Amino acid sequence: MLIHRTLTALVLFFITLFLLFGIPGVFKMPDMIFVTMTWLLCIAAVYELTRMYKFNIVSQIGLLFIITVLLVALHFTSYDASWIIQITSLLTWCLIIPTIIVWQPKNISKVVICGLSILIFIPAFYSIVVIQGVFGSVQLISILAIAWMADSGAYFVGRKFGKHKIAPNISPGKTIEGALGGMAFVIIYLLILKALNVAVYLPNYLTVFKFAIILTTVSILGDLMESWFKRVAKVKDSGSILPGHGGIYDRIDSLTAVIAVAFAMIHGVI
Repeated sequence: MLIHRTLTALVLFFITLFLLFGIPGVFKMPDMIFVTMTWLLCIAAVYELTRMYKFNIVSQIGLLFIITVLLVALHFTSYDASWIIQITSLLTWCLIIPTIIVWQPKNISKVVICGLSILIFIPAFYSIVVIQGVFGSVQLISILAIAWMADSGAYFVGRKFGKHKIAPNISPGKTIEGALGGMAFVIIYLLILKALNVAVYLPNYLTVFKFAIILTTVSILGDLMESWFKRVAKVKDSGSILPGHGGIYDRIDSLTAVIAVAFAMIHGVI
């Protein structure tokens, strides 16, 4: 399982690099290809959600169509929706999602699934595309790596030292020790970026710790939210397309939270 997980992660990492940078000196990936692939990831994750909750084909197509129309409208219209996206992201990840995780309702309606899909994936798409377009691919991947660092630190530290469960009814494998390990990984990673002056969004060392604490926390929330979706739906994984990882949503659950909240933080909302 660990070998499959590692190999899949490496393959996905190199695919991400190719989509962002193409082949340096030989081929530059057109921005529209990157935007399209980001849309496909979001649509695939939403599709997995609809399958978990047994949407009929009409409901599936309807939700995917609505999300696609909203994403196209955000991307191609001249209206700057950044402020709306930032507020939506903060309300989603600092209020709505934590409330659900604490409350832990036993059932969820299809209408709520549709609403949460819009709240989670539209800000994630918009944030990724805008950060890549304004700040460039290097800055984007450095932010995405925050989620990867948090996940990796939580996984390895949690396996070795984890004893105290964060949310045993949702995800028994998540521990406080693992969360602290993930945060330590992120702090070290961001300190290195700051020391090398790589990240434009880290003007000082205070910002390093602010980003590390907030984004590690929302990374955990993203993971727990997807685990709650699966727990209520009584499924192990959102899909089976990725060996060792399950589905697309299993792989990008924490990324959706990290990139959306990071976008708000970069623009000084928090």
